[in-house]
Amino acid sequence: MQILIIVAIVAIPAAAIITYSGIQDKNRAMTRARMETQNLAEVVASEQRLLVASAQQLLITLAQLPEINEKDTANTNLFLSRILRLHPNINNIFVADPAGTIWASAVPLTSKVTINDRRYFRNAIATGQLSSGEYQIGRISLKPTLNLGNPYWNSEGKIAGVICVGMTLENYGTLVKQATIPKGANFVLLDHKGVVFFSATRPDAEMGKPFNAAFFQQMRQGPNADTSISQGIEGVPSPQECYISYRKMLLEGERSPYMYIWVGIPVESALAEPTAQITKSMSLFTLVLVSALVLAWLVGKRSISDRILLLEKASQNVANGNLDIRVSEIIKGGELGRLGEAFDAMAQQLLSRTTILAEKQRQLEELNLNLEQRIADAVSDLRRKDQMLVQQGRQAAMGEMIGNIAHQWRQPLNSLGLIVQELLMTYGREDFNKDTLAASVKKAMALINHMSRTIEDFRNYFKPDQNKMRFSVKQAIDKTLALVEPSLKSLNINVEFVEIEDVYINGYANEYSQVLLNILLNSRDAFQDRSIDFKRVITIGVFADNNRSVLSIADNAGGIPEDIIDKIFDPYFTTKGPDKGTGIGLYMAKTIIEKNMGGRLTVSNTSDGADFRIEV
Repeated sequence: MQILIIVAIVAIPAAAIITYSGIQDKNRAMTRARMETQNLAEVVASEQRLLVASAQQLLITLAQLPEINEKDTANTNLFLSRILRLHPNINNIFVADPAGTIWASAVPLTSKVTINDRRYFRNAIATGQLSSGEYQIGRISLKPTLNLGNPYWNSEGKIAGVICVGMTLENYGTLVKQATIPKGANFVLLDHKGVVFFSATRPDAEMGKPFNAAFFQQMRQGPNADTSISQGIEGVPSPQECYISYRKMLLEGERSPYMYIWVGIPVESALAEPTAQITKSMSLFTLVLVSALVLAWLVGKRSISDRILLLEKASQNVANGNLDIRVSEIIKGGELGRLGEAFDAMAQQLLSRTTILAEKQRQLEELNLNLEQRIADAVSDLRRKDQMLVQQGRQAAMGEMIGNIAHQWRQPLNSLGLIVQELLMTYGREDFNKDTLAASVKKAMALINHMSRTIEDFRNYFKPDQNKMRFSVKQAIDKTLALVEPSLKSLNINVEFVEIEDVYINGYANEYSQVLLNILLNSRDAFQDRSIDFKRVITIGVFADNNRSVLSIADNAGGIPEDIIDKIFDPYFTTKGPDKGTGIGLYMAKTIIEKNMGGRLTVSNTSDGADFRIEV
């Protein structure tokens, strides 16, 4: 019985560790699922912004053509058909007069076609700006399409008509194949009425049909971007709890979105892997535990219990005066066998019992040693998972930076598109020669090299450091600001420097920059969440103090409430809600500074805002 109890006591910590690890895995899976919906929604939104920007630039360029301004139908049709072949994501380009009658088209007209009832045409005429349409079957292409219209003017400054492009919806199918969509996930594109443009899981069954009315109404009335958990929403593989993110897409000058991007991942799918893992671990643990208990009972009964019972009966017989009884012939082998051989001598009997006690003590010490080793292994595993949490924080920051990369690439891409289109339009003219071609190629290569340097900076920024090295704090600040500054400028946030000394640190440069990024993004979010009437400023200071570098990052965003300021470095603690923050950014920053680099990260409130202080 004692051996069974010892086995059970040893098994309890193992069961607790398995259960705790399973809970941690589920928490991480839920966090990862939320981030995956946000990242997928943002990837689709960025792709859509680039498509619209490219289409708008094309329309602006076409408006300058003399063939269109002179209403030369034959040459315009020929030119538009050539342009169409260069844009696989467009199914038609056509031009309509102010009354809505189409007089030129890349796809040949078979009859008179008017578009004065189309949303994109009416809004373009009314506002004089780029306007969007809705899900419809093209009257010329006869394909599902999303049309954009942009007006053009005559020499008198009046609107001479509208140039339109039809964006093919099959293009989103290619995007689905290129993107990594989690198992069980779905993303849906809707027009401004809630009609499905595209569905990743059931494109043929859902295209052109209304989306779930209740959830569409929630998106219309909600913010421009949101993440939540929803129960039984139509459009997912089964009516169950889902992590959902959506984005609203708006054109400049339009008040209402022309497109909604909806992404959903079922909770069951997100938790399937950690649930299966904990089930597998507990099953294996139960099998081992039952086997150990059975083995302990069999060994204890046959090797110890039965033989000790014989010795007890022999002792009672000796005490009763039966000195002729012998047990050495019955009990053979092992310690008890030797005890049986020396049973007639009381001294030898006591010595044998002492040996047995010593052996039992040794076995118990071995069990305790194994228990300590298991606990040490469990602690090591927890530290490894802590590192995984840091990596998740790095990936979350990576998702944050993708928007900045897209912002920095947008203008070079538009300029590159203009160069390519200019080459096509000037080819064959008298002023087209080798020098003009070389000049255009030089401009294009300069833009491509600039974009290459941007993505190389991003790649190097998130490359993990392998060894400690001596690096400049000022250079780490400059590298981080180069990546996040577009995001700050979009919110009118200025960065000012005071007491900038060129101090050096022996540590991990990329991880240190990751800490700066998390603090700057928290300051940015603080400005974004609060109404601030005055100048928005983030102040950075660097100096040396007692052979340690000190970096101060302070803002004037109002500070951190006193009742939570002591909790902001705790894991999974966030004031942004489960749909906007994971609560691991500042925890990861404190882990890097204090555990990995032996420094100190603190925060305090000033009269205007919060002040983060890094000492290494």
